Amino acid sequence: MTNLLTLHDHNSPIPSIIKELYHSSFPPEERREWGDIESRVADPSSPLRLSLITYEGNVCGFITWWQLKGIIYVEHFAVSPSTRGNGIGAAAITEFVGLMSHPVVLEVELPGANDMADRRIRFYERCGFTAHRSFSYTQPPYGLGLPPVPLMLMTAGTDSGIDTADAASQLHHTVYGVK
Repeated sequence: MTNLLTLHDHNSPIPSIIKELYHSSFPPEERREWGDIESRVADPSSPLRLSLITYEGNVCGFITWWQLKGIIYVEHFAVSPSTRGNGIGAAAITEFVGLMSHPVVLEVELPGANDMADRRIRFYERCGFTAHRSFSYTQPPYGLGLPPVPLMLMTAGTDSGIDTADAASQLHHTVYGVK
């Protein structure tokens, strides 16, 4: 499976399946307002991008990602439940990392947080990501009334010597707006 990804054209509306998948895949404390995503993705000067995952001619998933200084940050990655378990997600994230000219960084729940967190970490490790278990990281709240979330950073790609503290600082400042 290759060529699963296409960069979403900022002039086109986001397919409705993406909004539905976004809301069903991520709890409120791990997602931004949908209108914020739509406006950022529509702005060609925004560092936030949307890549669509397409399989057999149908959009079946997405990756929202940020082009930051020297890193690519995957904010959200999801594949439709109807296509899970057949390698599409692994092929898509592997293809994504291969297309990037900078290290790819993402956040995951801490090991032991729940069964799904451990499965997710193992999935990313099988896809070539390295878990930075000794680096303490907390995702700032996405909005008022939402809690900060203790998470772990994982990296892949050209990540030799990646500075996790710098990556965390960029995420906090650019992605979450923490000064």
